[in-house]
Amino acid sequence: MEIKEFTIYSERNLLNCKKYLSNEKDKKYKTILMCHGFAGTQDLFFPKYAERFANAGYDVVTFDYNGFGKSSGETEIVPANQINDILNLILFVKKDEDLTDNKIILWGTSLGGLYVLKIASLKKEIAGIYAQITFANGLRNNTVGLDCDAFEKYVNQIENIKYKEINENKKLLLPLKRLLSDEQSKKFLDEYKELFPILLNTKLSLATIKHINELKIDNDLKDIKIPVLLGKAKEDAVNSPNEMNFIFDNLTSEKKLLEFNCGHYEIYVGEYFEEAIKEQIEWFDKI
Repeated sequence: MEIKEFTIYSERNLLNCKKYLSNEKDKKYKTILMCHGFAGTQDLFFPKYAERFANAGYDVVTFDYNGFGKSSGETEIVPANQINDILNLILFVKKDEDLTDNKIILWGTSLGGLYVLKIASLKKEIAGIYAQITFANGLRNNTVGLDCDAFEKYVNQIENIKYKEINENKKLLLPLKRLLSDEQSKKFLDEYKELFPILLNTKLSLATIKHINELKIDNDLKDIKIPVLLGKAKEDAVNSPNEMNFIFDNLTSEKKLLEFNCGHYEIYVGEYFEEAIKEQIEWFDKI
């Protein structure tokens, strides 16, 4: 395996990226483009995935979205911009001399899982997808369990925050610990605060939630015509496991749903990681 760092420009922002190239004798001529989720970076969990994939014969590309990690730009989650970063990476993969003969497989986790499903409904050159612990409808996912009154109050609060931004040009910036307030996220941030201090230093506009709420791929799933493997964490407290069921039920292409008895972040480590990556490699081998 060989690792090459490289950069591309994505709408004038410089994206920091890595290629994990498989050994020539093992090469399967498939590139896995890995897309991380909410406020993540490519160096958090992806190296161990990429190394395993590369050792199995796949070439792998990882990257940081604009404004995150070592990439330039404003640290802000704007889904349209992040999807555009992925589209620009797809173009790069198609023409890069190390990867040009390869099929392209999209791999997305959490928010990145929604992104790759959306792109697969639009782009014909994608050969297959893996999406885990994600959702199809941001507002539905973020309001699970709310009654009508609580739902209306929630929507109004988010609109008022955005109104303050556009009316007074003021952004309410909060650390990730405030934005990701569920117990699984708080435990995760505490466990990785020393290894990845950038996580605790990252601040995002509270209006980010409005961007997430507006994401919806309910009607796009039927347009996906390629094999889709899904990974569901049955104890996920960040993204509702019911969203994974919805995605699976509404896909019309070849599909498979993996279910793990774990929370949102446990799927990246230990026995659940081992179980999941074994299934992924077997699935990708068939594409």
